[in-house]
Amino acid sequence: MSALNQLFNSVWEKVPDTDDIFAYETVKWVRVLDRRLGLVYYTMLIIIVIYIVLYVCIIEKQYLDFEKSSGWIIVQVLNQQKSDRGITWDTYDRITNPGEQGAVFIPTRILTTKGQTQDGFCPSYMHSCTVDKDCDIDNELLQKTQCIEGHCNRRQWCPPENPDLPTTETQYLEFGNVELWFSTYVHYHKFQLDVATTDERKEILYPMKRANTYPLHDLIRMANLDEEEVIENGAVLIANALLNCDLDTGECGSEVRTINVDTRSGYNYAYNHVYFEGGERKRDVMRMYGIRLLAFATGFGVKTSFPQIVLQVSSGIALMMVAQSVADFVLMTVIAERKHYTDQKVLQTEDFNEDD
Repeated sequence: MSALNQLFNSVWEKVPDTDDIFAYETVKWVRVLDRRLGLVYYTMLIIIVIYIVLYVCIIEKQYLDFEKSSGWIIVQVLNQQKSDRGITWDTYDRITNPGEQGAVFIPTRILTTKGQTQDGFCPSYMHSCTVDKDCDIDNELLQKTQCIEGHCNRRQWCPPENPDLPTTETQYLEFGNVELWFSTYVHYHKFQLDVATTDERKEILYPMKRANTYPLHDLIRMANLDEEEVIENGAVLIANALLNCDLDTGECGSEVRTINVDTRSGYNYAYNHVYFEGGERKRDVMRMYGIRLLAFATGFGVKTSFPQIVLQVSSGIALMMVAQSVADFVLMTVIAERKHYTDQKVLQTEDFNEDD
């Protein structure tokens, strides 16, 4: 029995003490009584706090979550246009150009050639010449070898469209009263929210706050264009409707910006009205020069985010350690008493190397 007790006691002695297993280890802090080190530490601490509070939170607002999203837009043309001949053109007469969503066309110059027929030959102002040989294309059915007043005699709709002939009427349309109403829609995928101005029933004219309607001459000015420059040949502009939304308060600010795409070649298209008169097929052609506006919407949404707050707080706590590291660096490398401070800070044990 005594041998068994001895065996049990020897085994029990080898079992680790529970105090050793569940022991708590902590860092030993040394309080250094030196105002120089204190000033270094607290100066760095204040700089870090100012950086976190002033720059990160107030200026950059990095506690907010941000999303940029694209949407669609509908542009509606308001008000009539009157030509230099005193003729009023309503929206139905002049806004005839179909196109993609968010695009609109506003004419500035219209060439109208009425009563064209397709039964003969007439000079084409698009095919210039100096002698008859310049018009020889080896196809007398399409084009005669005749140069008439600097233009080839060609089979086409006659009388030809030519602004220099009295058969083609030219009208210049003023656009000082034309206004564009922008209705936008943007979906924020991250926040699962929709923002739209399509439910607005009243125009808010620029430069009023939250304007949704812009005069055409202001859009031309924003694109840094001269109005006289676009009247003759037209232009292509791009408009971007910006929605800046604070999704915490539900407030959104809107702004439209325009850029010039092309004014050198301009923009124009022809609109044909074909009809029969006395059994003869005729057409009236209107070639419209004007401003082609392509519009799209871009939304910028911000919202307070708990993960962002946690991230910035964690970053701030991590930066606090920089103040301590700077103070330790000064303590151990710069000041004259660095050897005494190092002895107090660093605890050096005896050498446990068995080879010595």
